[in-house]
Amino acid sequence: MHFDLWQYNSENFLRCLVDDSKFTTLETVQGKRHRNYLEQYFDEINAQTIVVEHAYVDRDYLQDYAAYYDRCFSDYSRRTKRLHFFDKKFGHEDLQKLVVNNPDNLLDADLKAAYLGFIVVRPLPMTIIGRTCLKTYGSDSGRRVFPSLRGYPVNLFGIELEVISLAYQEQDTVVAACATSALWTCFHGTGKLFQHSIPAPVEITDWANEVMPENLLSTGARAFPNSGLSAKQMAHAIKQVDLDPFAVRASSSYSLNSVAYAYLRGKIPSLLACHITSYDSGQEKYIGAHAVAITGFSLRGEDSVVAASAILGGEDGLLEEGDAQAGNGFRLRAAKIDKLYVHDDQIGPFARMEWSRMPTPYQMQLEQTSIGLKTSWSPLTFAVPDFILLPLYHKIRIPFALIHNAMKALDFALETIRSRSELTNLLERAEWDIYLTSVNDYKTSVRNEYVIIGMDPEECLYADLPRFMWRVILRSAGEVHAELLYDATGIAQQNLLVHSYSTGREYAQLLSLMGRHADTVKYLPLQARAAVEAFSA
Repeated sequence: MHFDLWQYNSENFLRCLVDDSKFTTLETVQGKRHRNYLEQYFDEINAQTIVVEHAYVDRDYLQDYAAYYDRCFSDYSRRTKRLHFFDKKFGHEDLQKLVVNNPDNLLDADLKAAYLGFIVVRPLPMTIIGRTCLKTYGSDSGRRVFPSLRGYPVNLFGIELEVISLAYQEQDTVVAACATSALWTCFHGTGKLFQHSIPAPVEITDWANEVMPENLLSTGARAFPNSGLSAKQMAHAIKQVDLDPFAVRASSSYSLNSVAYAYLRGKIPSLLACHITSYDSGQEKYIGAHAVAITGFSLRGEDSVVAASAILGGEDGLLEEGDAQAGNGFRLRAAKIDKLYVHDDQIGPFARMEWSRMPTPYQMQLEQTSIGLKTSWSPLTFAVPDFILLPLYHKIRIPFALIHNAMKALDFALETIRSRSELTNLLERAEWDIYLTSVNDYKTSVRNEYVIIGMDPEECLYADLPRFMWRVILRSAGEVHAELLYDATGIAQQNLLVHSYSTGREYAQLLSLMGRHADTVKYLPLQARAAVEAFSA
């Protein structure tokens, strides 16, 4: 039989993962976090049918097989199987008729619309979840955002399908570490974006181990089996695909949210290095260092005022309720993030990590913190962020922190003028939306967004702009007041403002008014002064 077809349920899903495997037992798969998580995931996206494609050749597994498993004494298979998921019920005969171009009971268009994605099952003893591309959770009225997705074409017996996703796979533990899997996911995003080849996990591990860790003798580290990568090794692997590694300390919720959001909106996924600790036993238990790929975020619907801290450290970004009501802080849109979605090789794709107070202050680092990311491992397992590692195109030279700090200074000056004017009680404090974008994505979004709200987008659409820019949108009470575009490919010492747009609303007027206060303007950072001058011209 060329394929198997099952109605989706937990029992049949488990059977598809284990069936015909010489090295994996039912008990082993039942105990995996991945199985529990994926069952919940398929319930959420309404999976109805599983089609099992046998003897599938997967490029990533084949390269891993050639590098390691082919030389093992045990006879590991070089072929995998691929499980396809659909949110429509149909039978074996329906698919058979469709394959031979006789779609009496099932239309080809219906099958394409019902496709949810696939999981490659590897013929290994434990780490069976190979390359996985699944439809994401729904947007929930725009709350959930997954900016770095791409299309994956799938050919199922001649039927052309596609799933919009970002590839995931479980850590192999032999040819890959958690950081390898996270980097592999990031490269799937940047490969499409920056047009570089996407390496298999074994290639990433090979590259990383060209730079062996400094504590080689004490740890007994070796390339294969691989037990983990250092920050230096991860950075070296990023360089091998002609991208520049850029590390940012994520010492608070504010710093992590703002940086992850800023680059993810530019379709660049990032690697988050963190420390995992568990309170399942009632006491704090350190599990170890971990790495995940950040692939999405959730924005709280209500307004949130967050005190700005330095990007490389500072106060915790989560305020107490009284601080939020006081309204005394820089309002950054990214600070509304209450959840991150990550590809976690220990659990599954698009796994939720939610900001929450930990049961007790985290003791495993020199700097104690009471804020952590509640993982999908268990309700009492937390990730404490360490740093973010970004794979950037070499022309993206201007960091987020430069634009953020300039806008923070500009906001303070604007707030001073607002508080002294008749607008004090009539105008909410400004909210700043700062993120990386490309010229094509910017102009597409202008056509989609500004036309809908009745603004004339012509001057934005015909503007001569660089390939990569920092987009700054100034809003108040949900309405756009002004927009600034800064060249992300330029030099920090120059005026980077390449375009500005005014809607004529109050904050645009305040920016124009500020230009009359020379004594105030001269103390602003260069990029903030450029904004004032543009609106005062």
